[in-house]
Amino acid sequence: MTRVDMRDALCWRVSRDVVGCENVPTPKFLHPTRKKFVPQAANHPDDHHETTTTTVKMADNRVTYRRRNPYNTTSNKTRIVRTPGGELRTLHIKKAGTAPKCGDCGIKLPGVPALRPREYAQISKPKKTVQRAYGGSRCGNCVKYETTLSYPLPQLHMLRFGHEQLVDRVVRAFLIEEQKIVKKVLKEQEQGAKKK
Repeated sequence: MTRVDMRDALCWRVSRDVVGCENVPTPKFLHPTRKKFVPQAANHPDDHHETTTTTVKMADNRVTYRRRNPYNTTSNKTRIVRTPGGELRTLHIKKAGTAPKCGDCGIKLPGVPALRPREYAQISKPKKTVQRAYGGSRCGNCVKYETTLSYPLPQLHMLRFGHEQLVDRVVRAFLIEEQKIVKKVLKEQEQGAKKK
């Protein structure tokens, strides 16, 4: 025990016995059980309340990507969902498929599903087309206009904006069919001449 400790012990005894204050805290070196300093609650008359600290844990709202692509690109779109355990998690959203359009008027072809290119490669052909002339390429209204224009006297009043190219395609298809017929006739004639 050092000189300072002896002095503090003497002052403590005097303040306890002479003054009569029983609530004087015990010095750390006179603590009966522990040798190390143990902070004690001061039962001083001036202390009217005890200070208590409560730790509040905030919810962790941070989420991260679940794939190796760290960029906010079109192919890496996500949405945040809450799991049954109360955690937040990101779900990666696939790109929406686009339906094939009509080559003339540009509307979506009815009867053909809107899928991604890889999904089109995995389904059968009857699911990708319609059983009609120009089935997976043109809509029904445009095909009706084509059949109307294929007559010898086309009804020109039925031509609308965006349907002028139908005349060229109908004429081209007609010439191709005529060319096939001519080739077939010439081939038959050559075969007949060889037989003679």
